[in-house]
Amino acid sequence: MIQVNDAGEGLGPVAVVDSGWMRVELLALGAAIRTVEVPDASGGHGHVHLHLPSVADHADRALNPHLGASVGRYANRIAGAAFPLDGRAVELVANSGPNQLHGGPDGFDRRVWDLLDTDGADSGGAVLFRLVSPDGDQGFPGALTAQALYELSGDELTITYTATCDAPTVVNLTNHGYWNLDGAAVADGASSSIADHSIVLAADRYLPVDDAGIPTGGLEAVDGTPFDLRRPSGLGAAVAAVGGGIDHCFEVRGEAGTVRHAATLVAPGSGRWMSVSTDQVGLQVYTGNGLRSPFDVHGSVSLETQSFPDTPNRPELGSVRLDPGHEYVSVTVLRFGVGLPEV
Repeated sequence: MIQVNDAGEGLGPVAVVDSGWMRVELLALGAAIRTVEVPDASGGHGHVHLHLPSVADHADRALNPHLGASVGRYANRIAGAAFPLDGRAVELVANSGPNQLHGGPDGFDRRVWDLLDTDGADSGGAVLFRLVSPDGDQGFPGALTAQALYELSGDELTITYTATCDAPTVVNLTNHGYWNLDGAAVADGASSSIADHSIVLAADRYLPVDDAGIPTGGLEAVDGTPFDLRRPSGLGAAVAAVGGGIDHCFEVRGEAGTVRHAATLVAPGSGRWMSVSTDQVGLQVYTGNGLRSPFDVHGSVSLETQSFPDTPNRPELGSVRLDPGHEYVSVTVLRFGVGLPEV
């Protein structure tokens, strides 16, 4: 079932999709997830995604750290806000010191996307958003047409990003969810933490970065490091072991381009769990280290499926190039449950 309302104040429509088991609220602003409500072990529904009290609050950049938004044209960091393409240097708009983060100061998460279509069903439904990014947008070459498709069915939310261009460019889209499965997810003054959550990653290697989040070299094995999260690991202990929090990209085990398990998050207090599957090569794990009022530091964990940071400058990490006549595709599947996690 789908209900669409106007958010007002030029913020576009709000779509609410209900499967009977879970309920998801989506904003045209940033093609974003605002709320996700799922049952806990006792059967009571609660919010598991950080959000602000009103839709209008989400338009306040000082309050909204990309909450649940579709991030692009390039998620994560590009060092020096520049990269080479076809023999020339592409200069981007910097917004994180000398670097670019999440597509620049006016990235896709700050735009109002067009709501193209909705398709309701008894078990949920689908909502399709579109954004046209012109040539030179935040410094990126080529006009890009991006679409974000959210499909809810029962206990499963699938996010599919596609994009096409009219000139060679680079693309890396992700959903920047902020998850707290204990249900303390509203900015209402109540303290919250993901310290008691546990996580398992299907990742044997991770990408070391400097204090600015820029890769310092290539992928390294997680063996013998605080980044070895291949067995159930408490996030509180992991945050402490890393020294302030995790904000690193992990290589998802298996073949990129094939949807496969990447992570499972469990909250023993509520009995809820969430699994993440993706066709992307990497998973950025961010433990809310930079969250500020009205939220709490380490009040959520983000599990962002994507290409590696700074790939345009590091061909050894793969290719994020998109050419005319080709289509970029990224698929992420979020599944929620209670009790024993299923993969």
